[in-house]
Amino acid sequence: MKNKYRVNIVATLLLVLFVSNNKIAAQSLYDLSTIQELRISFPFNNWDQKLDSLHTANVSARLIATKVELNGVVFDSVGIRYKGNSTYNPTRVKNPLNVKLDFIKSDQNFQGFNTLKLSNGFMDPSLLREVMGYYITRKYMPASQANFIKVFINNAYIGLYTNVENVAKDFCSNNYYSSDNAFFQCDQAEKKVTLPTGCSTMNQIPTLSYSSSDSNCYKNSYEIESDYGWSELYKLINILNNNTTEIEKILDVDRSIWMLALNNYYVNFDSYSGSGHNYLIYQDNNKRFNTIMWDLNEFYGAFNNSGTGSLSLSQMLSLTPSLHFTNNARPLIAKLMANASFKKRYFAHLNTIMEDAVASNHYITLGLQLQNLIKQAATDDANKFFPTSAFLGNLQNDYTNNAPIGKTYPGLISLSTARANFLKTTSELNVVQPTISDIITPSLITKNMNIKISAKVSNANTCTLFNRFNKQDIFQKATMYDDCLHDDGAANDGIYATSIFSGRNTEMQYYIYAENNNIAALSPARAEYEFHTLQINSSSIAVDEIYINECMSSNQSYVKDAQDDYDDWIELWNASSRDIELCGWYLTDDKSNLKKYLIPDTFIKANTFLVIWADEDGTDAGLHSNFKLSKSGETLYFNDGSIIIDSLKIPALGEDISYGRCGLALQEFSKPSIAARNDCVTSVEENDLMAINIFPNPVEDNFQIRFLDQGQGKISICIFDSKGIKILNDRFIDQTTVVDTRDWKPGMYYLKLSCAYSNRVMKLIKI
Repeated sequence: MKNKYRVNIVATLLLVLFVSNNKIAAQSLYDLSTIQELRISFPFNNWDQKLDSLHTANVSARLIATKVELNGVVFDSVGIRYKGNSTYNPTRVKNPLNVKLDFIKSDQNFQGFNTLKLSNGFMDPSLLREVMGYYITRKYMPASQANFIKVFINNAYIGLYTNVENVAKDFCSNNYYSSDNAFFQCDQAEKKVTLPTGCSTMNQIPTLSYSSSDSNCYKNSYEIESDYGWSELYKLINILNNNTTEIEKILDVDRSIWMLALNNYYVNFDSYSGSGHNYLIYQDNNKRFNTIMWDLNEFYGAFNNSGTGSLSLSQMLSLTPSLHFTNNARPLIAKLMANASFKKRYFAHLNTIMEDAVASNHYITLGLQLQNLIKQAATDDANKFFPTSAFLGNLQNDYTNNAPIGKTYPGLISLSTARANFLKTTSELNVVQPTISDIITPSLITKNMNIKISAKVSNANTCTLFNRFNKQDIFQKATMYDDCLHDDGAANDGIYATSIFSGRNTEMQYYIYAENNNIAALSPARAEYEFHTLQINSSSIAVDEIYINECMSSNQSYVKDAQDDYDDWIELWNASSRDIELCGWYLTDDKSNLKKYLIPDTFIKANTFLVIWADEDGTDAGLHSNFKLSKSGETLYFNDGSIIIDSLKIPALGEDISYGRCGLALQEFSKPSIAARNDCVTSVEENDLMAINIFPNPVEDNFQIRFLDQGQGKISICIFDSKGIKILNDRFIDQTTVVDTRDWKPGMYYLKLSCAYSNRVMKLIKI
């Protein structure tokens, strides 16, 4: 009895541990409502000394941890290194960390993330700046996710860190629909090279300032993250400085303006707008660079050098919204703000950021929730850089640190409040802004029609509609008129209108922009990151008509695309008897982003196959998705943007192995059949009580049923369609029976076979 009781106790404890660990493992790595936990194990005690030595010798070198446990999931052979410039110091216990899960084992990741970037809270008494900074930034432009993580090394609690999503291939693919284009971290290169003779050494700060026509002269000022891109970077710098009228062709100007406005309102000086670094640029498939904010640990005025000198607290609170407008050392500001419309857009964005802050009471609710979440972990952090009283107070109030040097860190809420109060009084923002209201669009929009859009606009001189038909495309401008000549009503009545031809598209995204002599207004206010959407009636596709039939995630030598590349591929199959238009339908490998790849205007004929190359080469001729397939496995979804018609869960696959459907069963194919019917002969097991062979499957005119007579007696069959309607009543079959399917509609069918010993349901597809 005692032993049985002990066994039950152990079993219960194991169950509790299993449930607990799985609950931890299931939480999102960047969930704001939970604290993550990282436990690092080194086989030696002097790990800190070794990490310091590696950082000194080679900042990219890593120390191998024998075990890393992230939210209960265990990894081995993980690469660890210290990171950071001013935030790193060999005398500190709590240094920022870069953790690479796949450093040795290429398939190691946590929820798809393979690199952790952990900040140590240096220069932030509140410990909230970075998390709140990224949260706010993501309201206006793509930016990293961020939350908190407790770090233990060899079972010692090192402290509470900020866990910031790494800006790498996955981030670029999710936000810019490609990942292999020119990509730069705008910080001075960690490994310096010898520059060509004649290169200027006067300005090495990565501010996009022009210094030479030789792209090699910039190699110490920027850290390249891609395989190529120096000539592309030079084009950006040259056009920005010397031919600004062409800048929209090579830079997403709106996204840059949002970054500059955020830097100004939140006095984020350790950025382009102050120190001139700490941002990234990535070139999308439209050949435009996108600015990406980075390293927000000194958001809310913790860094006080404006780029032209250090400011006092009162000077930061009353910072002019026109900072650097005429400073040629900051061309991204000076050159863009020299354009009247760009400047008005900047003031509109700054005003939106201010109004959002005021409307949310300066995010105090979020700040208090985060503070309460981490209070115990922060209190227990003996290695933090400020006392617990500073952590508790700096969210709302200023904190002054008298040693080793006197410095005041603005309260997060008090700084935002003061900035709003000041900016409202400035000549730039204390102006009458245009208003946009009463937007009217057709109730039913079809293909190849003119879509009339009108809006009531006041206090404006001009009004423009920006529209696109695909989220990956650039917004195009269309003038809106108030002249009685464009179906806009009476002239000068404040109703502006224009028409856009829908073509064969299925969705239109748009926003309205109006400006007067002083400032602009946008609807929606956070455009271009947010926008209005119009649905255009598209062809309907029923379940069982289109299937994801076959795919290959490691095409090494099987087949080349038209560009002579061995790329991953996805095969769709039209199982119906009609030609189907695919325009307006999507493929994705991310269920949270169903509209990842919009299939272009194309048809798939009845009972045929269509191949889409999964290679991120959206600019190539033909069908090329904006995502690649993962060799370690993932799930594909075919959908209309909201409703999933078909999905295919792909396992890890070897080289030149495909995966797809055999009827409704799924299997790997060592002999793939791209753009053709899969070879799906049903196997016969000798020891099967009802050994059945059905061939072919899928079927066209007829199929055979064959079974081994192993003494099971007679076998009866009945057949149902996909709706459960019986189309063939029970009847006994011979050892070889042919079933005529010429009158069947294409689709899925179920064969129920019965004998004295067992029943079996088999699936069959008619094409």
